[in-house]
Amino acid sequence: MDSSPTSAGAGPARGRPRGGVREEIQASWERSHSLGIDVEGTALPIESDLDPDSRLIRAAAPVLERLCARFSGLPVTVSLTDARANIIDRRGDPMGLDLMDEASLVRGANVDERFMGTSSVSMVLSTRAPFVVVGHEHFLHNLKALTCMAAPVRDPVGGVVQGVVNLSVPEGLAKPEMALMLQNATDLIGERLLELSTTRERELVTSFLRSRRHGTHAGLLHVGTGELDVGTGELADHGGTAPLLDRHERVALLDAAVDLIGSNEQSSAEVVLTDGRVAALRRRRLRHGDAEGAAVEVVFRDSRPRGPVGTAARGTAVPSPALAPGGPAGTTGGTATAPDGREVPLLSGGAAGTTPERAGRDAPGAPGGNGTDAWLLLVGEQGVGRLAAEARGRLSLLNEAGVRVGTTLDMRRTAEELAEIAVPRFADLAVVELVEGVLAGEEPPPGPLGPGTTLRRAALRAGTTATGAFADPGPVRHPTGTPQARCLRTGRPVADSVPAAAAAAPAVGAAHPVALLGEGVHAYVAAPLYARGRVFGLAGFYRRGEDRPFEEDDLTLAGELAARAAISVDNARRFSREHNASLTLQRSLLPHAMPRLTAADLASRYLPADGRTGTSAGVGGDWFDAIPLSGMRVALVVGDVAGHGLQAAATMGRLRTAVRTLAGLDLPPEEVLAHLDELVGRPSGDPADEYDPATATTCLYAVYDPVTCRCTAARAGHPPPAVAPPGGEARLLDLPAGPPLGLGGLQPYESATVDLVPGSLLALYTDGLLKEGRAYGDVEASTGRLLSALAGPGPSRDPERVCDRITDAVLPGGPRDDVALLVARVRALPADRVATWELPADPSVVAESRALVRRKLTEWGLGHMEFTTGLVVSELVTNAVRYGGGGPVSLRLLRDDTLICEVSDHSNTSPRIRRAATTEEGGRGLFLVAQFTRRWGARFMPQGKTVWAEQVPHTDRQSPEAQGHALLAMFDDVG
Repeated sequence: MDSSPTSAGAGPARGRPRGGVREEIQASWERSHSLGIDVEGTALPIESDLDPDSRLIRAAAPVLERLCARFSGLPVTVSLTDARANIIDRRGDPMGLDLMDEASLVRGANVDERFMGTSSVSMVLSTRAPFVVVGHEHFLHNLKALTCMAAPVRDPVGGVVQGVVNLSVPEGLAKPEMALMLQNATDLIGERLLELSTTRERELVTSFLRSRRHGTHAGLLHVGTGELDVGTGELADHGGTAPLLDRHERVALLDAAVDLIGSNEQSSAEVVLTDGRVAALRRRRLRHGDAEGAAVEVVFRDSRPRGPVGTAARGTAVPSPALAPGGPAGTTGGTATAPDGREVPLLSGGAAGTTPERAGRDAPGAPGGNGTDAWLLLVGEQGVGRLAAEARGRLSLLNEAGVRVGTTLDMRRTAEELAEIAVPRFADLAVVELVEGVLAGEEPPPGPLGPGTTLRRAALRAGTTATGAFADPGPVRHPTGTPQARCLRTGRPVADSVPAAAAAAPAVGAAHPVALLGEGVHAYVAAPLYARGRVFGLAGFYRRGEDRPFEEDDLTLAGELAARAAISVDNARRFSREHNASLTLQRSLLPHAMPRLTAADLASRYLPADGRTGTSAGVGGDWFDAIPLSGMRVALVVGDVAGHGLQAAATMGRLRTAVRTLAGLDLPPEEVLAHLDELVGRPSGDPADEYDPATATTCLYAVYDPVTCRCTAARAGHPPPAVAPPGGEARLLDLPAGPPLGLGGLQPYESATVDLVPGSLLALYTDGLLKEGRAYGDVEASTGRLLSALAGPGPSRDPERVCDRITDAVLPGGPRDDVALLVARVRALPADRVATWELPADPSVVAESRALVRRKLTEWGLGHMEFTTGLVVSELVTNAVRYGGGGPVSLRLLRDDTLICEVSDHSNTSPRIRRAATTEEGGRGLFLVAQFTRRWGARFMPQGKTVWAEQVPHTDRQSPEAQGHALLAMFDDVG
């Protein structure tokens, strides 16, 4: 459903978007209002003294250019701001750039919250995390048509935010994949910042390239002049085909290069890739002035490795053995003395005169190529390089967690996402346990938890190791003294070592998952899932053996990962609680059972959306109803309230009550919708309620008469109903389209009347039935499946089976939005149960009408009802003759489970019961009618009205004398 603001002129100060806004956005709105920012726009300060060749711009320029190329042809703009929110670069769609110019979003403009209110850049700078601002969440009105997603650019060494990359796209075109592409772009900018981080490392790179160009490396052959872009896995500055690397392989190559640069002993290594490929890495010592470091080159071999290398898994780096002459392909068959005095294998490369054409032909992965070119992988100083790479790895992991953790509103899935992020990049084994009550939607107690707290294992990941036996062990309680218990008690990350042999059963009632790592002592860190002052569970991370203990930075990282997951878990828990409450309210407000009617056999379905996927908010405001009307008619109603959650369900209940009240007045369908539109659009008088959440509600109201077999319907922004006659082709009814409710009477509502063959199926539904994916998919295809499912043969026309058939055919994967479906198989009242007479408007016809009714009741076997029915007919016909405005009077009897008497005249005056004085001779007619019938009323037609009275045949057949005495007793004087 649409979640735009209350109106085009209503800003954040005067209304909230439907369904509310996030707390961060609401707080930003309040701050923006306190600063006096105008929602219609404001002048932004322009910083004129910007360095056009700053390190951030140079690092970001090629990345942003490639990012814009990915969105070629789309109305997407990309902007780069510095840490002070000044726009320092922008590019993208020309029309979008023109709109930015009109909004004063030029280079140098400051887009901080202090000047332009809530925006994606300001939210990133305040939260220090990626952020998406959807159209209505913007503070300025001229930005409400856009979805803006922004991500910070961090210094990989210190983790400081250097700037923000913002991507703006029209709200209807925004997709989650764009956020992932943006995240990858900021990661690449961070990598380029690392490359440009220090003058010392730039000098080392220059020294290496110069010496390699002249072939002056001592003891080393000249190699190819290409460079491998680890960020993209593509070949730089070459026309040849480079080996494409997946994410795990790129990380493995970079990690191996960092190890070589920082190692005092190892000078070469190999990384096993897919399809039998091997990446051989070799370190070269560098010195330029006072800068000392190393360069790591990589050569790719297509042959499958032998010896110890062959046992390594994909992406695993192993030391390269000393290669003797005649060794594997990719070596020269000899060794050389490196600057550190160690003997290292020589990498074979092209001859000094290798041409670009040959380089491309012989490049790894090219047809017939032997993979002999060596590519520069990393240059850096020993200590700084390791620190920078590790810091970048942590930040990359955190950034990735911000994108990948919490993608659904499912607590178990969120726990699984946390475990998937941590393994294998951070730990060899990850276990996530949630408080038992949290999984049930309850809120945990504030503060730390005691050691006896019952947890449930929600996720377990151990690489490729089978985890089935440990996945769901039942209730888990960690005894006092365990690192898990200390973590729950203190509410802070705790590091420890866990001996596998001694951890057979440290958690009561559960097998310990550390057994998956094998025997020995393993490093462990426990981090609480802490958010909003409460602990929702525990995340445990294990590393095999003691070679890689968890350092202080690792504890901080574990705490950050767990905290981010905790917020998502709490959001999912809140959603689960609200979803259950909304569903309970929704189902309590919907009809519990369809009424048994003469007019039609009914069946219904209400299907709430699965909001855990994030594509919908679950329970919404869809409803249906079947309301018995006078004359054995029935009103069929379906409606759809915009929004989801408790408010939508409550609004639905209010509208359903209003529809039932209006239906009780026997108004035509178009008048019912007109009254609803006025009810929704009328202000309540409370300034806080300027916006009615029922605005833009759609509704379909149809009335079916089993006597005439006619259906009259009108719709307010709602899909038309479908009808399938017996043995015929299903079709949509052609109804005049009216605007949704509450939009100010844009045009009057109109109704249409169609004749239905008895036995026809009539289907009324909400638009959620036709939705595919996150929005409208192929509506025509969905409509075709609906019509095919509705038109079925013989016995399958039972409404209950038809409902199942429709939902199975149209929604095979479940609804994306909540769905209300009402199916009616209409029937006709047999002609022998209807009696109609046209009488002149003369007082003498009163006696004649009693005689006609008497004969018909005798024919129907209802002679015991002659007295009361004759009395009712006398009073109604008398009133019609006296006050009916002249013209003939119509008398009709309908017989079913009840006996209905209807008298029609040409007057629009509504009859009312009044209390007659004791001295008055008249005025008691309608009082008598009310006493001797179950109910009575009047309905109006285009010309005239019909007064009706309904009686229920009694088994205790009283004599006319007894009924007469009862009648006289009503008017006995008291005393």
